[in-house]
Amino acid sequence: MPSNRIPSLGRRSFLALSSATLISAPFVRPSSAKGRTLTIRDPGGPIGDAYKKAFFEPFAKAAGVEVVGIQSSHGPTGEIKAMVEARNYAWDGALLDMSDVIVLTGNNYLETVAGAGGLGPNASQIPANLRNEFLVGAMGYATVLAYRTDTMGKRPPRDLADFWNVNGVPGARSLRKHASGTLEPALLADGVEMMSLYPLDLDRAFRSLDKIKKDIAVWWTGGAQTSQMLKTGEVDCLMTWNGRAQVAIDDGAPVQIVWKDGMFSFAGFCILKGGPNVELMREFVEFASAGERQAEFVKHSTSGPCNPKAFEFIEPKIADTLPTNPKHFAEMFVMDAGWWGANSARAQERFETWLLG
Repeated sequence: MPSNRIPSLGRRSFLALSSATLISAPFVRPSSAKGRTLTIRDPGGPIGDAYKKAFFEPFAKAAGVEVVGIQSSHGPTGEIKAMVEARNYAWDGALLDMSDVIVLTGNNYLETVAGAGGLGPNASQIPANLRNEFLVGAMGYATVLAYRTDTMGKRPPRDLADFWNVNGVPGARSLRKHASGTLEPALLADGVEMMSLYPLDLDRAFRSLDKIKKDIAVWWTGGAQTSQMLKTGEVDCLMTWNGRAQVAIDDGAPVQIVWKDGMFSFAGFCILKGGPNVELMREFVEFASAGERQAEFVKHSTSGPCNPKAFEFIEPKIADTLPTNPKHFAEMFVMDAGWWGANSARAQERFETWLLG
């Protein structure tokens, strides 16, 4: 069985793809699409609105169909399994992250995103480690270190080793109350190289967490909480999603993001197995993979595009805030969704037991 591990993509590779001469093919309206409705699961809220503006409404206009976004719970693998098994489809496709895809592909719940003709020219521009046969990346986000410059500016944390160095780099700290996004930083702070992270050495990770446990002022449980703590100064530095740190910055808080040692994750559109609109969903995936479309999405979110060509359409000021900007991306690693798909329950159980100990 081939490995599900996604290798890291270096600065040179991403820049090379960004300057490639591939030209996005114009969208061709499927002859059988007229009058049909395409229903796609999304996270709802502001991010759902961003998908609607960047992808759903433009595709509906181009294809002559209705596209409906349906909000659902985070990680809707159970809902998708139930639909496919019952052959009762409330959705044609879904926005999923790689961890969800790993869970579903092992049991044949998803269609391949490429039809008999293979990937289209837009989807082919997505770097190989940001797609697989069941998902093409549409947006990416990073777990990063962020700190307040007013309290830590004289001696700021430059990497995760500094975050762990409480005496040398003082300040109130916060980590996520979850194994995901916490174990990798613990290992990097302990000296593990990014390319050697997976499979995660849980014993070493928890020994590293032991060193900082008593110095964690807040174990956060929601992204909005981290934005608020950065804005109010409840903590001086923390690990959070880049978008949440950016919210604090945009609201005027003196906050700096540290991209070094960041953990990159991505999501994209998948197609439910055996649904009534499989080919139309494939057309949608190709449409949503275009650099221009992903650049439009960026205007309404703090996620980075997965198609490098999108940066040709993004203002430099905005590009500097995005995790897939080549200068930031080169300092990060891509989360191994295969490892988490196989080990998340075990890792989380151990984390919760450790936290109570």
